[in-house]
Amino acid sequence: MVVGLFLAFAQRDRGPMVDGRPLEDWVQDLLVTAEPAKREAAQAAVAGLGTNAVPWLRRALRYTDPVWKRPLISVVDSVPLLEREDIQRWANTYELSEIRAGGVAGLAALGQAATPAIPDLVTALGDPEHLVYNNALAALQSMGSQPLSEITNRLGQAEGDSLARMYHLLRYMKHDAAPAAPALLEIIRTKPGSNEANAAAAALSSMGRRAVPSAVQLAVDDSYPIRVVGFDALSRLLPVEHLLWAELKATVQLGNDREKEILAALEDVWGDPSEPYPTLSAAILRGTPRSCEAAIFLMSEAARPGNPYARKLQKLRDRPLKSGREKLDAALKKLEAAASASAQPAGVNNISE
Repeated sequence: MVVGLFLAFAQRDRGPMVDGRPLEDWVQDLLVTAEPAKREAAQAAVAGLGTNAVPWLRRALRYTDPVWKRPLISVVDSVPLLEREDIQRWANTYELSEIRAGGVAGLAALGQAATPAIPDLVTALGDPEHLVYNNALAALQSMGSQPLSEITNRLGQAEGDSLARMYHLLRYMKHDAAPAAPALLEIIRTKPGSNEANAAAAALSSMGRRAVPSAVQLAVDDSYPIRVVGFDALSRLLPVEHLLWAELKATVQLGNDREKEILAALEDVWGDPSEPYPTLSAAILRGTPRSCEAAIFLMSEAARPGNPYARKLQKLRDRPLKSGREKLDAALKKLEAAASASAQPAGVNNISE
């Protein structure tokens, strides 16, 4: 009798009732092990509760066994007058991961309505059970860019699988995750060559044009390996300039004054977050005088007779420019000299005897 009374008072809250069933039972039908018909009914039940379900679902997500439970179950298992089904009903002996996973699955079913639970869902990314963290990923992915701030704030403290799943989410968000680019930049700089830095670089490379200034900071770094990471990121963020990145990757390892000029030009064109030019041509035609000159210089660095940059420089000859006319004339003369040299028959010596 004492054991029975203790179990009665210690009964865990299983959530609000919907159609005669506690919410805990409904969310279990949202897991991958449930039949499709049951899952659809559970979706409707959770949606019917709306935000009223969030407080209980958050508690379920954080659920851990009370310290008294397992020793007590061991004792009552030996009492012949108690049925094991009664023990399970009162003490809930099924796997803890299913309780947590049910809480996450319920939050995922609520979508945007589960926004207050974002900190709990981000924490759940580090759960050791795949049933929990997979549902946490699905829930966070359904919320668009709303989890970004919470993820960015935790990047410096997270480790292991939890951190890897945060990077996965950032890659999934793509351009919506661009505000996290400066945080990724610091990780790449402070942990060069590590798995974490590689994952950060992969996430950075998926964030679109607004992440370009952070990639430029990597490309102009004093460390050559970090510089290569920066150019790889730029080649993914601005693939339209692929010829430029291929040329500069082979050039910016010489350590001379020309290299310094190239890196300074990169910063002048793409280093300012308020001027996210999509192409060099846009920087020339719509940019500031400084970015215009720098873009013409970079275009001339990658221009070869007959290639796209050479043709673009030729078209600029008759265009009104805010600045950079001298650099354009120098680039065109350089192209003409290269074209003349390539057109000269092999073996002809142009030095008069």
